[in-house]
Amino acid sequence: MKKSESLLWQKIKKLNLKGQIFRIESTTINGIPDVYWLINNKSIWIELKSNNVKNFGLSKYQINWHLTHYKNGGVSFILREALSHRPSVDYQIAVVREPRTVIELAKFKNLKDAMNQVPRLTGLK
Repeated sequence: MKKSESLLWQKIKKLNLKGQIFRIESTTINGIPDVYWLINNKSIWIELKSNNVKNFGLSKYQINWHLTHYKNGGVSFILREALSHRPSVDYQIAVVREPRTVIELAKFKNLKDAMNQVPRLTGLK
């Protein structure tokens, strides 16, 4: 995970979210998301991004992983901390769907609001 994404993970940990949430680091599975969250008997995978890049800067492996996971009934999304020169930071929640497209579901001004909405946005609440 890149340094800025590691900092985003540290911010998430400080939120003391409900459920079980932890960071995954894998050198054996291409594209697997950075974070696993088990909440209300449901599993959510989260890919962390801190950038302003088109398509959220996802690799082809990450796109393939999200598409395959979705096709098999899994829930996953991308959480991007949009970096900019503006004083405010935007947090965006997105999903990957066919035809290999990143679809933004919502934007938030703070991380806590974004993470609290994840279960609702992903259809788990």
